[in-house]
Amino acid sequence: MKNFKTNLIIVLLMFLIGCSAQMSESDKLNKKGIDSFYREKYEQAIAEFTQAINLDSTDARKYNNRGLAYYNLDEFSKALADYDKALLLGADFPELYNNRAMAYTGLKIFDSAIVDYSEYIKQIPDDHDIYYNRGKAYFEAEKFSEAIVDFKKATELYPNFIAAFSNLGMTYLEIGDYANAIDNLSEVIRIDPTNHQAYINRAKVYYEVGDYGRVVYDCNNALKQSKHIFSAYLNKAIALEKLEKKQEAIESYKQYIEYAPSDDKFIKMAKDKIAELGG
Repeated sequence: MKNFKTNLIIVLLMFLIGCSAQMSESDKLNKKGIDSFYREKYEQAIAEFTQAINLDSTDARKYNNRGLAYYNLDEFSKALADYDKALLLGADFPELYNNRAMAYTGLKIFDSAIVDYSEYIKQIPDDHDIYYNRGKAYFEAEKFSEAIVDFKKATELYPNFIAAFSNLGMTYLEIGDYANAIDNLSEVIRIDPTNHQAYINRAKVYYEVGDYGRVVYDCNNALKQSKHIFSAYLNKAIALEKLEKKQEAIESYKQYIEYAPSDDKFIKMAKDKIAELGG
């Protein structure tokens, strides 16, 4: 999670400021790189971190910092190489394991990501973000039971953790536990009643259990947040068909076509449905 790694940079920057009078040329370049990173000038930051490394190749922090910049450019292999080097140099900040895990995740090497998240958790066992990150890695590795445990832990540590409740709900949906899926997506809505994605996701669960009236209800609530949520019109139309409300279904299909991108893969299906329903 990129915001997490930005917080790591803040820690390093504070350290550098504290000894600014004695900063070496390498550390000055490292600080310039951090400043560029904050301005989202990642290529410039990489150049400055590289200069810093060329002057002092023994500082693990500088490899970590360059890895962060590479990661933000989606250059995950280069980020991974820098994190590996930082660890070889004896880096003693556990955040590095999270950073390397994120690079592994970018490369879809989920088992290695899980190992690194677990190493971080050994050192800092009460960080809700890392349980959430590891839960996502477990999910991608199709280890759904483990993902559920981690998402639950994240919500225990941070009771208003919307993303964790949402992912927990979708993991339960994946394994066909619809009651728990609904409960967790409802918790997202309780925390944030304007969260349109939670309504869309819960509507998917209600569709799976055949509760088409609630599908329509949740799609309408999503559309209250924005009339441009085109998937809500499509899901609503399908549910209305199931409820044999043909005219309402036709109108919802038409609204879907109005708001969906012209190349959306369901446009033709919607047009065919309108014709089939007599619209």
